[in-house]
Amino acid sequence: MESRPNLKTLADFAAYVGGELVGDGSVHIDQACSVSGDCPSGIAFAESPKYVAEARKLDLGGVIVSPETTDFPNPHVKHPNPRLAYLKVLHYFERRIEQAVGIHPSAVVENTLQVAPTASIGAMAFVSAEAFIDSEAVIMPFAYVGPGCIIGSGTVVMPHAVLVQDVIIGRYCVVGPGTVIGHSGFGYAWDGEKQIRIPQVGGVRLGDHVDIGALTAIDRATAGHTLICEGNKIDNLVQIAHNVELGPHGVYASGVGIAGSTKVGARAMLGGQSGYADHLVIGDGVVLAGRAAGLSSIHKPGVYGGTPAIPISEHMRSVAAHNDLPKLVKRVRALEKEVKAIKGEE
Repeated sequence: MESRPNLKTLADFAAYVGGELVGDGSVHIDQACSVSGDCPSGIAFAESPKYVAEARKLDLGGVIVSPETTDFPNPHVKHPNPRLAYLKVLHYFERRIEQAVGIHPSAVVENTLQVAPTASIGAMAFVSAEAFIDSEAVIMPFAYVGPGCIIGSGTVVMPHAVLVQDVIIGRYCVVGPGTVIGHSGFGYAWDGEKQIRIPQVGGVRLGDHVDIGALTAIDRATAGHTLICEGNKIDNLVQIAHNVELGPHGVYASGVGIAGSTKVGARAMLGGQSGYADHLVIGDGVVLAGRAAGLSSIHKPGVYGGTPAIPISEHMRSVAAHNDLPKLVKRVRALEKEVKAIKGEE
């Protein structure tokens, strides 16, 4: 694991992010902050003229700005990408939850031979005899790791997460609190009298560096695997149904729902409460605006909005026209009245 440097001054942080220090570099920095109030020992970033103007008024220890920023009165750091530089600062100040290596006495681990010596199993956690926990993985208190589950190196399973069965997780993933992976997919068949449950006998596979928020559900496949490729970032309260495949490096905001067997391409972006119907094929680079619903396959990359989802420019024109409807109704009624008057029908 990479050692954490000991940064104390603005000059230290300027060197850390690879930026150009302007002004007094001896200012003490002990926290990251935003451009929302005075923070004499904090470092913030301001990449737009609006926030640069706000930062000028505040007492901040330091501000990361773009190279084009001039006449900034206080000590600052110039960087070609202030947002990425500030991201590095946030990583520095991030408080990771530490947990001792080894198996806590109150944990239930049915087969300790399946747990790597450098892994960590927290208090009251459960690990099935048929599960495998790789090196430096962390299973936090009250988590459940069921039969057939494999947890990759460096992955963190947070409190009350449930990996029901046959869940294979890659390296350096994060499974958020209360998330359920590998529960039965939602499948039933009508036999003429009642709904018959369709057994879901497949599993779930997650690639490396997948982050999953709190209270998200990813169902196991009817057969085969529900697949979440590497680098996907999934927010809280997301539903991924059975046999869905998510291409690499997508971003899925809170409330997203994707119905069964839909295949989503690489670099997807889905806004809050948006989603796709079942058995669709979505191409690479497709973006859904918040609350949009893809009801048919989309192959061309771009931004889509509305229900059913259409290119965002068309959707915005439809919204504008919809907002004009009350005025149009009044105009039509006035015209109808004039026509009737001309015809002598009134």
